[in-house]
Amino acid sequence: MRSPLHPTVEDLQAFAVSTTVVAICFMAFKQFSYTHIPYLLLLSGLVIFSRELGQRMVAKWMDAYIDLQYTLNGSATSVFGALLAFITGLPIILLFPLTSSFSGKKYEHWGKSVDAIWAKRQYWLATAGITTLFTAWMFAYNFGYQLFAELAALFMFFQLMPFDYERIPTERLDGAYILLWNGFTWLITMGVAVIMLVLTFY
Repeated sequence: MRSPLHPTVEDLQAFAVSTTVVAICFMAFKQFSYTHIPYLLLLSGLVIFSRELGQRMVAKWMDAYIDLQYTLNGSATSVFGALLAFITGLPIILLFPLTSSFSGKKYEHWGKSVDAIWAKRQYWLATAGITTLFTAWMFAYNFGYQLFAELAALFMFFQLMPFDYERIPTERLDGAYILLWNGFTWLITMGVAVIMLVLTFY
């Protein structure tokens, strides 16, 4: 059984592509020059890692598997927003470069679950990623790491979008998993994300 704490080559490739897309989008949003790219790549990697860490720690406990995937549609939408920001000079940002798919083998779940609550397990996994993102933001906000706090708040806000519809150019986001199981939790977490944005940017 492969451990969710040991990512596959495909996971690492998706992480690298997603990190690059997020860095480009944030650079356009902040109107930074190309000299900031290495630092923004570091920030983007840490933000995405924060989400991954939470999901994979819970997946390890659940005997579940996580596959991180970059999405062509979501990445194209994100880069389009960055292009608009570059051209217009307006603070435009869209962050939909990645998605995660969750799975598990029935024989590994004796005494832990039944198929009927698989949606709840997905909800736990998605919520775990949001929780560690919030924790990373809180650390950065309290210790004065402004750019990290801004990016973490933005990334969490976009990940909480409940998008899971073929006509929306993204894949299923964490918000869709959360809303599917518990609308009240989604409302609270989205409210927290909005408060994070207000505190961070104003």
